[in-house]
Amino acid sequence: MTSDPIEKPGRPTDEDLTRRILATAGEMLGRNGYQALSVEQVSKAVGCGKTAIYRRYADKGALVAAVLRSQVEIGAMPDRGDIRADLLEHVLQNQRNQELSPEQSHGLRAMFEPDVFPTLWDSFFQHRRRQGVEIIDRAIARGQLPEDVHHDILLDTIAGLTLYRQSVKRIHIDERHYVDIIDALVSTPPRRLADADEQASP
Repeated sequence: MTSDPIEKPGRPTDEDLTRRILATAGEMLGRNGYQALSVEQVSKAVGCGKTAIYRRYADKGALVAAVLRSQVEIGAMPDRGDIRADLLEHVLQNQRNQELSPEQSHGLRAMFEPDVFPTLWDSFFQHRRRQGVEIIDRAIARGQLPEDVHHDILLDTIAGLTLYRQSVKRIHIDERHYVDIIDALVSTPPRRLADADEQASP
């Protein structure tokens, strides 16, 4: 009777290496910030060549965008049949995405870097915005919101509250305050201005 062959340790799989790259880059980003981070530092800490990183990410900005994207979830599309309930579920997902450790919160500032934000917009923020727009469009169809409601102002007001109060000021937002804000926005929704040239851009 022959025994099963013993598997010899080999090179890490692509998935393992990618996880290590993202985890190491995330730690260094949170500790030192975006400007001090370099692909060379990450490659040395991981124990791989720079080419292994550049095969996955075109540059430092793309790497950092991937790090930040790995820390958040787009979340399921809420559909409870009521605009207030849907907006609350949508914003609570946003809140969960920003409940980060102190190190991750420090690294979150990197999302505003010109080399990072466009990639993060395409891979994450745009999808979240589409969910919000669909929530509002369904409410318009149900007659819960007027047709000229300003989608972006409504969504940005709620998202901005979370970003500033929770991620910048580090104050947890009670769900009841979200309920109050959403109720105020739905009761008196922001409207589009006929004489304003408004275009959404990342």
